[in-house]
Amino acid sequence: MHETTFQSERLLLRIGSITLLTGLAIFTISTAFHASREDPTNHLRVFAEYANSPPWIAAHIGQFVGGIVVFAGGFVALYRLLVQSESRTASALALIGFAVAIISASALSILQTIDGIALKRAVDSWASAPTVEKAAAFRVAEGIRWIEIGTNSIFRILQGTVAVIFGIAIAMSTQLRRWIGGAGVFAGAVTVAAGVEVAYIGFASSHAGLGAVSMIIYSIWVGILGIFMLSKTMSIRA
Repeated sequence: MHETTFQSERLLLRIGSITLLTGLAIFTISTAFHASREDPTNHLRVFAEYANSPPWIAAHIGQFVGGIVVFAGGFVALYRLLVQSESRTASALALIGFAVAIISASALSILQTIDGIALKRAVDSWASAPTVEKAAAFRVAEGIRWIEIGTNSIFRILQGTVAVIFGIAIAMSTQLRRWIGGAGVFAGAVTVAAGVEVAYIGFASSHAGLGAVSMIIYSIWVGILGIFMLSKTMSIRA
């Protein structure tokens, strides 16, 4: 019985670590191809940059794949691990975190559809439109941009909530080190704050503000979580 339990725990840790680290790697590599030199508040310049970015759609599909692997792979495995905790509160939080992770994955799918495909088509249409049609085409692209901002805000809030919930669950369980849970709560709180910021001021801070900082902190936490889950598979003995 104990051997079966240990084998199940080891398998969940291994699946979780591999999916977290793989998803993070895919997302990071894809983001490296994301055009982001221009000020995101200057729509004339930033739309021109997007229109002249051949890897735009591929980069966003890559971000989508990486994010889905993290949320629908890594966090689901983490849920399965934490739900076995002796703490009923940790198990309940893991279940809630699992539900929010699935919702976050859905929000990411919608965000990448709007940003990665719809906005690209709109800015391409604007860039190639005759002079008399450019103003109207620009307004269409700008409208899609506002939808992207709204969706991005909600996604960030959901993304942060996932980290906060799982962070508390980790801290209350005996499966992983408590400081990793604390780090998750911190990363999640910063990400939620970034989502609220996007809702009120858009992408004004995407280069150097809370939005960029939250992405870095969240990625570091996911990486640390994946590494420690992998290392624990080495220490578990049946």
